[in-house]
Amino acid sequence: MEAPSDLPARVEWVRSPGGVDLPDLGSPTDALVLAHEWLDVVPCPVAEVDEHRTLRTVLVDPRGTESLGDPLDGDDLRWADEHWPGPRAPGDRVEVGRSRDAAFAGLVDRVASGLVVAVDYGHERGTRPAAGTLVGFVDGTSCAPVPDGRCDLTAHVAMDSLGADDLRSQRQVLRDLGVDGTRPTLDLARSDPAGYLADLARASRAAALTGPGPGDFVWASRRVG
Repeated sequence: MEAPSDLPARVEWVRSPGGVDLPDLGSPTDALVLAHEWLDVVPCPVAEVDEHRTLRTVLVDPRGTESLGDPLDGDDLRWADEHWPGPRAPGDRVEVGRSRDAAFAGLVDRVASGLVVAVDYGHERGTRPAAGTLVGFVDGTSCAPVPDGRCDLTAHVAMDSLGADDLRSQRQVLRDLGVDGTRPTLDLARSDPAGYLADLARASRAAALTGPGPGDFVWASRRVG
């Protein structure tokens, strides 16, 4: 997207080519780099367990018809065995996160020093979803994940495979910063109605950020330098 017209002159605006590709950030120092819902749209292979309990790549045509292709092998199979281990039943799925791991590492490599944070809906080893998480979105509404160019395809991220220093939910991060959605007391409404309404609005925004859904975002942090 283009830079906002009211962006201060001291702020440099860099456009990303999209997907896994990243722009040259100029190796910033003492930087905070926040990648929000980026990794979940980095393409990744999806594999499904067949009747012989073999992981096979899921193929899908532009009409949305799925079929199973060749057995998963090589680095993708090694990743699945290490980060998304069994037992696996026929029909179970694995979303192979090697491309997301590489994308996050590439972002870290573009920063000389500072903190790199990836924020995404994700899971860890103990909460891997057996059915996978692949879904399509059109204008914010979920739909069947059909690769026909009419929807965004997304899958949750295996956050613990990224090599981050720290993993925390958005709810934990914000509460550690004192943002918890606590409503102001009714005594304030009686003594300072305007202040009460302002505090109530802030509490409502905080509750939305820490509640079900947004509060479940996982923040993966990596210190550099």
